[in-house]
Amino acid sequence: MVELWGNALSLVGNIVSLVVQIALCDSFFPRKNRGNLHWFIVAAEVLAISVFSIFVGSSYGYTLKILFEVALYYVLCTTLYQSRWDRGLFVIVTTYAVLYSVSFWTNSICMSLLHLSHEEYIWNIPLYSAVFLLRLFALIVVALIIRKYHPPLSVGKQARAWVPLSVVFPLSTLLIIWQIYTFPSEQQTWQICLLILDVVDVVALLLLDHLEQNAVSREKLVAAAERAHVQDENIQALCQAYAGQRKMTHDYGAQLSTLSGLLEQGNLEEAKAFLSEMKGRQSERILLINTHNAAIDAVLNQKGYAGQKKKIDMRFRVNDLSALKLPRVDVTIVLANLLDNAMEACCQMPETARWVSVQILYGQGLLSISIINPSRPVQIAGKQIATTKPEPLLHGYGLRNVEDILDKYHAEYTFSFEDGRFIFTADWPDTNK
Repeated sequence: MVELWGNALSLVGNIVSLVVQIALCDSFFPRKNRGNLHWFIVAAEVLAISVFSIFVGSSYGYTLKILFEVALYYVLCTTLYQSRWDRGLFVIVTTYAVLYSVSFWTNSICMSLLHLSHEEYIWNIPLYSAVFLLRLFALIVVALIIRKYHPPLSVGKQARAWVPLSVVFPLSTLLIIWQIYTFPSEQQTWQICLLILDVVDVVALLLLDHLEQNAVSREKLVAAAERAHVQDENIQALCQAYAGQRKMTHDYGAQLSTLSGLLEQGNLEEAKAFLSEMKGRQSERILLINTHNAAIDAVLNQKGYAGQKKKIDMRFRVNDLSALKLPRVDVTIVLANLLDNAMEACCQMPETARWVSVQILYGQGLLSISIINPSRPVQIAGKQIATTKPEPLLHGYGLRNVEDILDKYHAEYTFSFEDGRFIFTADWPDTNK
């Protein structure tokens, strides 16, 4: 009966520990959108840790027990939450250590106040159970309070300068817990060390969380500034196109009047010369690209002429985009950033090797984009391109803006470096969000 009650308490403790871990993961990381699968994975984790605790426990040593439980919590975090590996490990290990310390010190304080030995306390089932359940209730309340007042921070996969530091703390904590199990005769000393390290871990975690918030805020500001710059260029391009169109309309009337006068006077030679001059001027104003979408035409023509001035062979293949329903702001930001990146890469190449192939085709509710350009070798890790510019934190936001916009519309896109060429392709569903 006593063993059965002990197993029941162990099961409840494991479930509550998992609930606390989930609540704290909710506090630090945004959830992945998994629907009902989220709770299925949680249930599987509860089953796994309960079976291990009841039927295996410390039978094969406490090292295996610690590693299994931490690994299980970590898998839960990485499976259900959007977290970088170092932050996930730090949160999981810190929570595990704090739960362990709380369990030890509440029992120790209770034994000290009631003047009970460890055996007397353990075998006093009503007292032990009451303290056990009250402790679990308090832990759940604290975890839920933290969850309520600490909203999760969306942190990217990019490396941070403080990642090595955030790994040292959890590894040191696990080492202290292992020492507690390895040297039970010195448990009091190691428990004090663990308690001090718990405080240090919590402070360090909050400090690193603050640094992450500042870094993310700075990146958002830089990305917003980049978008504003692109939008400013797009607006200028539209204004120039509109001004040019007005000037052409105004000049066209005067030119027709002059040509009509020459013909009425019978000055055919002068009329031919004037007409030839009109054709020359008109060819300078003609659009390089015409997609029947004014905003996209303005951006593509602006970048096309800019590329020509830089001795870049701009090769465009487009079709009718007049039926496109995607927001023009988002489309022009994506195209402008991609073309700017392509031209910037070309400018690092010899003039004879400068070209950009641009294909923008619309059909069957899908906008297909393909941009290819020669480039120096680039390193691509996942969806990150290593920059060689000084102050790398201030660069690379053009492509990141592109990714953010395409992700918002669930577009499929890839970029790669092959045979001296950088290739970007995207299939963008035509939905007006």
